[in-house]
Amino acid sequence: MMFFKKNFSKKVLKTLGSVCLFLGTLAIVPTSYASGQQPKCPDELLK
Repeated sequence: MMFFKKNFSKKVLKTLGSVCLFLGTLAIVPTSYASGQQPKCPDELLK
């Protein structure tokens, strides 16, 4: 029974992590395309 709980919880966490990454991508990509510009690094950091 304990093995089943561990195995099941690992699968649930992996699935949940994959879903979160997928939803994060769906949220980030359209906003970067909608704004039409990429964030610019300040010149002080490039020196």
